Amino acid sequence: FLNSDRPIRSIAITSSLPTEGKSLVNILLAKTISEMGQRVLLIDADLRKPQIHHRLGQDNIQGLSNLLTDDGNLHWRQAIQPVKGRDNWSVITAGRRPPDPARLLSSHRMGALINDLANSGEFDLIIYDTPPVLGLADAMLVAEHLDGIILLVSLARVDRGLPKESIQRICTAGAPLLGIVTNAVKKESRSASAYGYGYGYGYGYGYGYG
Repeated sequence: FLNSDRPIRSIAITSSLPTEGKSLVNILLAKTISEMGQRVLLIDADLRKPQIHHRLGQDNIQGLSNLLTDDGNLHWRQAIQPVKGRDNWSVITAGRRPPDPARLLSSHRMGALINDLANSGEFDLIIYDTPPVLGLADAMLVAEHLDGIILLVSLARVDRGLPKESIQRICTAGAPLLGIVTNAVKKESRSASAYGYGYGYGYGYGYGYG
């Protein structure tokens, strides 16, 4: 998609449910693109259960949530961290956990930040790691400002009807769906339990995952 007719500068890769491997896929995509000589910025927009700083060994002292709450005192350049041992690859971690992630992600400041980053000319691609589509509004709140969204489907982990429901929700939100990527990731027990608790009883009960 970097060579598509329509310039694509910002995307999100998300999934229907937790534990489908979206954070790992986002990291692998960022790594691959950076190795192609493209400048890539990976942003952890999962303010509820962030994974990027854990997986990449980055600190999480200040990140996206700080950019959205610090009264403009923190510029996004101050929140960017280079990935250790990698050229062309930077990250913005999630930052401190806010009491109401959806409010921050739906704010004018979030939309302005996405536009500023995309128009800065400093990155060839910006990748947002968002929470899953179903059960939360977070992913769609971010995706509505992006050039497109890619849905990750774990063939071994989800009911066939759930990706269809996710696609319908993406289209209803008006987010451009760039495509679907399949994945055969095995369940990660630590992440699974964390997500199941964090996203609440209604989410687990409604879809039979807890």
